[in-house]
Amino acid sequence: MGRLLTQRYALAFEKKRVKNPFSFLSDVYKHGKVREIISFAVWELLHKLRLFRQRQYLTFNNRDVLELEDGALSGPDFSKNIVEFFRSKTLGLVPATHNWKILFSTNNSEVLGSLYSDDRELYRSVDGGQSIIFIKRFPTKIKSIFVSSQNTIFVCTKGSVYKSSDNGGSFKKSLDLGSSESFFRHNNAMTETPVKTLIIGEYGNIWDKQGWRKLAFLYFSKDEGETWETSDFLIQKGINKHVHLVKYSHLFNKILMADGDNKKKLWVSDALTPADLRNPDNWKPVNRFHIQLGGYTSIVECDDRVVFGTDYQGGTNFIVETANGEKFTKRIVPDPYRRSPIDNMVQRKSKRGNEIWANLPYSTANTKCLLMYSTDGGQSWTKVIEYSRTNHKVWLLNSSNGVASELYFSIDNLRNKDRAVYKVVDPA
Repeated sequence: MGRLLTQRYALAFEKKRVKNPFSFLSDVYKHGKVREIISFAVWELLHKLRLFRQRQYLTFNNRDVLELEDGALSGPDFSKNIVEFFRSKTLGLVPATHNWKILFSTNNSEVLGSLYSDDRELYRSVDGGQSIIFIKRFPTKIKSIFVSSQNTIFVCTKGSVYKSSDNGGSFKKSLDLGSSESFFRHNNAMTETPVKTLIIGEYGNIWDKQGWRKLAFLYFSKDEGETWETSDFLIQKGINKHVHLVKYSHLFNKILMADGDNKKKLWVSDALTPADLRNPDNWKPVNRFHIQLGGYTSIVECDDRVVFGTDYQGGTNFIVETANGEKFTKRIVPDPYRRSPIDNMVQRKSKRGNEIWANLPYSTANTKCLLMYSTDGGQSWTKVIEYSRTNHKVWLLNSSNGVASELYFSIDNLRNKDRAVYKVVDPA
């Protein structure tokens, strides 16, 4: 419902009217979206009246972009065109051998992931994705994967987290989440500290008659997932929905955590043990008010800064960076991509340095989605693939504890159900 409301908000500004304003305002209030809609309106006015300075917007290095059109993604013509376009950006691109849904690159140069054909099954590849080995079939589809520094494998399905301490030889249930629909967000909501504390942030969207079910739980383990301690301090502070991201920052030696929905705050903790992390006093909110930004859905730590992407579908979205965890600089995503949240960001280690890849996967009738990357820590960006969510979906698939040299993404044609997976590599 929250996503539908923000879509209705976007249409209101695009069409300059709301079909039923009283129903819209009632839904905004009932679903806890008042703060968010006020922020949206302020940012919209500042943008429309050109009160944002030009230097406050993202800078793109190119005008040319690959536009997705209807047609067979698996056909030779499309494959040739996309490979040539990436080559023009000095990037290598090869079709993936397997139809990956999500995957995790381990410290041992292995790949663990699920396939689109049956995303309940876990596979391993030890040769760069060329061949795969079946590991285990889970009761429901795999939502996320994480591998700890001790090589413990964690697989999250809706409602549960499973673990394997013997390299996938056997799995047992490690944790039951707050609802049967909950999970942790792949690449963004499970992390590990230097003292081997594992942290999970719960994500779920359940409407219970008069309100959202409160699922903003944090889970901590100091014994590789054998036992977990639960904290509901976010719920006690009025967070009414879920957790978007949890990430340990090597740069700051702190935990960064973003909650979702009505308040959308960014929280910081310099406590690294489960006992300290359960203490609400050890978590400090960076922003007091919604309009100060927060609710981030994506994060990368690149060189000397941490970069966030906002979650404001239908509103105005920002790339936000900080070099010290105290002062934050925001850059506005320009039209026609402004209304799409930066759903995910992934780093790739290339010969020329680390790249940040970002996906903006939602659009309205008058806006576009975008896959883009940066080679200078988010200071400027190169547009790669432009598309409409009506026809296509592009998704960043991989995660890792470090920075992998390969990046996987998928393209789905939503009209004919065709799908292709590609791997970004250094050019030969």
